[in-house]
This record gives sequence, C-alpha cells and structure tokens, in this order.
Amino acid sequence: MVCCGGFSTSQQKYAVDSLKYFPRVRTSRIMFEDFSPLKIRDSLVKETRLPDEVAEKISLDIANRINTLDLEFLSGPLIREFVCVALLENNFEHARARYTRLGLPLFDVDRLVHAGDKENANLQHNPETIHKLAADTIFDQYALLNCLPPHLADAHIGGAIHIHDLEYFATRPFCQEHDLRFFLRKGLIVDGRGEHTAVAGPAKHPEVAILHAAKALAAAQTNWAGGQGYDFFNVWLAPFVRGLSYKRMKQLAQMFIYEMSQMYVARGGQTVFSSIALECAVPKIIWDVPVVLPGGKVSKSETYLDYFDEANALFNAILDVYMGGDYSGKPFNFPKCEIKLRREYLEKFEKEYIKVAALASKFGTPYFLNLCPDYMPDIVNSQCCRLIFAPDSEELKDFHKGAMRMGSLQVVTINLPRLAYEAGGNDDTLFELLDDRMDLAKDVLMVKRDVINDRMKGKALPFCAMDCFGEPYLNLEKQVLNVGFVGLNELLKAHLDLELHESLSAWRFGLRVVQHMVDRVSDYAKTTGYRFGCIQTPAESCAHRLALVDSRIFGNKAVVQGDKNNGGIYYTNSSHVLPSATIPLLDRIKIESSFHPLTKGGAILHIWLGESNPSAESIWELIKRVATKSLAAYFAFTRDLTICRRCSSVEANLQLKCSNCGADGDHLEHWSRITGYYQQLRGWNSGKVQEFKDRHRYTV
Repeated sequence: MVCCGGFSTSQQKYAVDSLKYFPRVRTSRIMFEDFSPLKIRDSLVKETRLPDEVAEKISLDIANRINTLDLEFLSGPLIREFVCVALLENNFEHARARYTRLGLPLFDVDRLVHAGDKENANLQHNPETIHKLAADTIFDQYALLNCLPPHLADAHIGGAIHIHDLEYFATRPFCQEHDLRFFLRKGLIVDGRGEHTAVAGPAKHPEVAILHAAKALAAAQTNWAGGQGYDFFNVWLAPFVRGLSYKRMKQLAQMFIYEMSQMYVARGGQTVFSSIALECAVPKIIWDVPVVLPGGKVSKSETYLDYFDEANALFNAILDVYMGGDYSGKPFNFPKCEIKLRREYLEKFEKEYIKVAALASKFGTPYFLNLCPDYMPDIVNSQCCRLIFAPDSEELKDFHKGAMRMGSLQVVTINLPRLAYEAGGNDDTLFELLDDRMDLAKDVLMVKRDVINDRMKGKALPFCAMDCFGEPYLNLEKQVLNVGFVGLNELLKAHLDLELHESLSAWRFGLRVVQHMVDRVSDYAKTTGYRFGCIQTPAESCAHRLALVDSRIFGNKAVVQGDKNNGGIYYTNSSHVLPSATIPLLDRIKIESSFHPLTKGGAILHIWLGESNPSAESIWELIKRVATKSLAAYFAFTRDLTICRRCSSVEANLQLKCSNCGADGDHLEHWSRITGYYQQLRGWNSGKVQEFKDRHRYTV
C-alpha cells in the first residue's frame, strides 16, 4: 500500500481510499523502490525549495494522475517528467528548471554509440569518446541551467555569443602553460595530493626527467579543458643531457614525443593536447638564470648559458625525431612543435632554421612564435591553437623562481556578423551592439571565475590546488579571461558590402572594430582588477554553428560562406581574409598580420601550401620575410597530406590513389590543419570541410 505519512488528514484519506497499488519504481540509483508521494514531496522541497504545502499538493496531484494510468512500469525519470509538467501548469518555471532531469534521449545515445559525433575532430570513435560525448551533453545543460543566469544562457543558445568548451564550464579552467623547472625541482604528484597515486621525487636521470615531463602534462589534462604545454623545453632539459651522445639525446627526444603521441588518456580517449616551445640556443634573457640540476638542486654557480651547446644539440635532436615521423611514416600531431624566432638568431643559426623549414615543407609540423616585431616581448608563451601569454611583473617573479604558470580561464566569442544584420548599416548602432555583446561575454567570464574559485575551495581541482612555493598552482589572479570574435570578414560584407581584402576602407573599418574590442577589454581589466584579453578565436565548431543559427534567423540576409544546400556553411575565422580569396600571398600576410598587434592575447597566420615539394630554402626565405617584414606574432605553414592505410605511405596534397601501392577510396586518409592542429578530414564538421575545400593554396 502507498505510504502517506506526513500528509494532511483529508489528503491521507484520499490517498488511502482512492489510490491503487503501483508498480515498483526503477530509480536512478539502479534499484527498485515502492512508489510514494511523500518521496516526491521531499525531493521537491529539497531540490526546488518550494513551500511544504505546495510540494504536498503537487506530489498528491502526481500520484492521482499516475493512478488513472494503466502503466506497466514506473521509473524515476518518468515520475520527474510528470512533476515538471505539473510545475509548469502551476507557473513554477524556476522550480521546474531546478527540478529538470539532465541527459539525452535514447535515440541520441544510440546514435553516439553507433555513429559518434564530429564536434571535435580530435576525437576518435571509441568507448571513452562515447562516454565523454554523453557526459558533455549533461554538463552543457548543467552550465546553461545551473551556472549561468538565463539571459547569458539565452545569448549563447541564440547565437549572439559562443561560450567555448561549455561542457567544462562548471568544472575546469581552459588551458595552461607550465614551467618544467617546477617539476624538475619538486618531483611529481600527479593527483596533486599524493593520496591516490605514487609520489616521485625530483628526477636524477634524463629518462626520468623525460617521463616526468610527459606525465605532468597528462595529469594536468585531467584538471584543464584545453591545451597543456612547456616553454623553453630544450633549454630547461639541457643540464640533464650533458655528456650524452647525440644518438642518446635523440632517443630521449623520441621517448618524449612518443609518450605525448601515444598516451591515450586525455578527455574522452584523446592524446594530450600538448605543445613544446623550442629555442635553437639559450636566449640572452636567461643567460643568468641559475640551473636546475638533476636531483632538483638549484646550482649556485652555473647558469643556463653554461649549457648553450646542450640546448642546441637537443633542439636538433627533437627536430630530427619530428622529421622522421612515427614507425609508419606519419607525422606527429602532438606535442605541437613551436619554434621561437628571434632577430639575433636568424643569421647565426640558419642551419637549424633551414632544418625547421624542411620539416614545414615535409609535414607542416612547426608553428612559429615570432619575437621579431617591436611589440613582441622577449618572454612569451603560446598555447592551444593560438593563445599568446606575455608575463607581467608578478609572473616575471615566478619566472625567476622557476614556476611561471600562465593560462586562460575561459574564452567567449562574439558573433560579429550578427551585429551588422541588426545594425542596418548604422555605424553607431553597430558599436552599441558590440558593447552590449562584449558586456555579455564579460559577465560570462566573471561567472566562470567564480565557478573555478568554488571548485578550488571545494577541492575538486586537486592538481590546480597543489602547493607551488606557498600559493596554489593555479593562481586565479594570474589567469586571463579572453574575449574572442568570429566573422569580421562577413561583418564587413554585410555592413559595407565589401570584404576584408577588397578595399582599404573595409580593412580600416575592420581594424576599428577590433581596436574597439581591445579598448573595451582594457576597460574591463581596469574596472575589475582582473586580466582580460582580446583574441582571434580558433572557431573549430562555432564558425559553423553561428553561421547555421544566423541562417535560420536571418535567412538570405545572413552572409555566410560555403554551401547552403548541404548545410556546409561557416563564417571566416576571426579577422582572417576569406579563405577562397585569390589575392597574392604577401597581401594576405600583410592584411592578416596587421591585426596581430591588437589581438595580443592570441592570433595566427595560416599559409596554405599547394606545391607538392617546396624547397627548405624557399620556405626559409619566406619565414624570414614574415618574421622581419610583417607584424605576424604566430604563423604556420599547412600541408595537406594523404596517408595510405594499406601501405602507410605519406604523400603531399590530396591524392585519389596511392602512388606506392595503388590503393584508393577508404584506404586513403586525408589530413590537414583544421584550426591549430592536424587531424583527418573525415572527423571534421561540415562547415570546416567546406572551408577546407575553399582554401586558396600558394606555391612558394
């Protein structure tokens, strides 16, 4: 019989006299329990904070409804659906939002199991990915319903802004650049506390130092949503390779790169999204920095200048490993190989840079962090697909004590074309709308800051919270809150009827828009005391998503790229020139790099190569030109590759038949750089596939 304790006398009589026996309830705890209106009432009071008398009335009403139905079974989710309807009928919308159940329809789960998803090209279809994607849906919903106020959630859902990595909004910061010296001095506590894992002391041998470097990034990936990397990688390891043969150094480099390319431990069955920044020698800025020696001791007499030759040799060894590819000849996608370009290096180390150029020609592997322009500092880190971090005075103190950590807490993107559709050609209205959208982005970032602060206090981010010379490893005061943007080119087309590359006036207006954003985030920093940045958004998924949303809302008024017939539409990334624009390469470089001094928080210039085998010398000449004659802060050469799964051969460009074994069709994999990393095209979303087809490629 139904339990009716706790109800009024009349309700108890109604329940006892009128309600029949119910099927037992299959609960979310994977148990059978007796149906009880009292349990509904208690859960309503606990979860929604409704008054007891209201909760009692609704719970008895639900019992009555269920009583009239001839149900074969009851489940917790089914009962909750009945309650949510009753809450809406009684105008308790807020309570309904609190009481709703998060999850996926059975059909969607079945689709994930059998077909997967193309939201993230770095995800393989495997059991871990299936679990990740299902969990992502729950936490997307959780962030929108529980973390963000309705107007901010609606701004994301409606496409005015895009909150990146929404699935991790409630649980993790975004990305982090680490200081390898911290782990070389302190050893390794991969869970942040040493409670659930073994604790390792400082490495005494080179192999252990390499393994610690790899494991630290893998452990960090469990606490961060985005990329993890090291700066000065070969320099900090130089003391550990002193006295070793070049062959041994290369084996160590190979060990690290294979570890990072094979540790299938990151979120949802991925390799760690990792990067290493390399210096071809020891830069002047660290000539007097004391060395961290094997065993974790800081030398009182030696500095990194004393390890100049070892740093250079390890640089070459790492490049040789990248150049060789893996056992089957494929390029290594991770860790991303980032090469620093310094004016004082360009002529002195030309031999090393030509080797880098050969690697760019063969695989498109290296990214170039260009410190030659006057606006670029001597110490700068890059992360993820294009984020750039320059240390302030406090972080420089961290640098000199061997623990400089820099990162982005969250990225929110502004949908620029939407502003033009709504402004109707009026400049003042457009900038007013831009201010409004940026304020929304700022408010989202402030919420995220509070969320991560709560997670740190709640000990839900143990790696982030571990001790780092007397402060938490993740110092919220030093994290950047980034506002990005997408579709500047389409804004210009909709507002001026001119694209970015078509006129000087369009270019200047584009600079005005971005400068306005930069000034706005600077004001946010002043008024809040927190670090804000303006970046070019990578927009792997949001360039496609926002174009789809705007096409549905604005119809033909929406200026989108791609094929509307098959849904493969997109907005041009950030302030990039239209991918299909057939303008000279030097013009593209000039236009795109002109935005880099403004978007100091993150920028990239893509050079898409069409030639099968450009010479290393020609690539090197172009590298020098971009480095010294443009404003580009970060750039890369992208090679399209064809990999044969039958014979493992790798060929330049997109081939329809393997020239080695004659294989075709599904035997061939086509690879390219989707935004800031390489991945096979079959994993790309339809918007990015169309953008790939549209890219104008250059012969160098």
